[in-house]
Amino acid sequence: MKSKLYVFLVFIGIYFVSNAQDNHYSQFYANKLYLNPAFAGTDVCPRVILAFRDQWPGLAGEYVSYSASYDQSLNNMGVGLIFNADDAGKGVLKTNNIGVIMSPKVQLDQNWTLSFAIEAGVIQKRLDHSSLVFPDQIDPILGQVSNIQEINENKSILRSDLQSGIMLYAKHMHMGYSVHHVLMPNISLIDQVDSLNRRHTAHVGWNIPLYSLPHERRLGIGPKLSPQIIFQQQGPASELNIGLYYTKNRLTTGIWYRNTDALVLLVGVQTKKFNFGFSYDATISKLSTNSMGAFELSTAYRFNCRPKKKTPQKMICPSF
Repeated sequence: MKSKLYVFLVFIGIYFVSNAQDNHYSQFYANKLYLNPAFAGTDVCPRVILAFRDQWPGLAGEYVSYSASYDQSLNNMGVGLIFNADDAGKGVLKTNNIGVIMSPKVQLDQNWTLSFAIEAGVIQKRLDHSSLVFPDQIDPILGQVSNIQEINENKSILRSDLQSGIMLYAKHMHMGYSVHHVLMPNISLIDQVDSLNRRHTAHVGWNIPLYSLPHERRLGIGPKLSPQIIFQQQGPASELNIGLYYTKNRLTTGIWYRNTDALVLLVGVQTKKFNFGFSYDATISKLSTNSMGAFELSTAYRFNCRPKKKTPQKMICPSF
């Protein structure tokens, strides 16, 4: 009972005195549409991606996130649908986002493609007080004996949301920029203004083929290194992520450094149809003692398709 009260007090303190922020994923390229909507349609054939993240499971009331997306190419247009959910404090505060993406592609020359994107959707935030314990419910002898007095009903809001992105890519390189929450929706659950800050993301990555045998080159399973840099800023908060993937024979391993916060270790398997990824965030900040870091799982499925003549080139980048 005391632990529930402690979680609530900490949660309320963070929620009402800090600026609203998005949840984040460490498998950036397993959540391509969440990183930048301009990724929609870059794999040409239809694909479905699912992701799950458990942040700080060692702390009571950890943050759990879910993501699901679908995208494909229609001639020179990428289309997509993305859903993201975030549960804070074991469901006390729930945030859901859903968006529809349109992403036209422009083939600049034989090597480079320019991708634009606009994503329109809604964001819902809901406070569920049923699991909260307040001081006036607790009798020093009998324990919890009374109903909640502070909150009479659950709180919920629904707001429109808008994202945009741009990306330039070739076979072995990509660079892009996206901005989420262009409209800065007011997501306050009480009678005050609490605008969701715009999330700015800049990313760049390379594929560097290493020496491979002739049959490996023919099958496209030769070894390669993929250095990546991702910078994100939302309100006063910012983070720099520097990563490196190594891929050979459809097995990918990787490591990311998130400045002053965590080291991310990753392993993934890619087949013609499925991708599976697992990552662990080893916290290096002051939360490292009891937080147990973060665990993340992802999976993707590619559908069969026959690319049309006008379909833009397929983008090759790490899936995790």
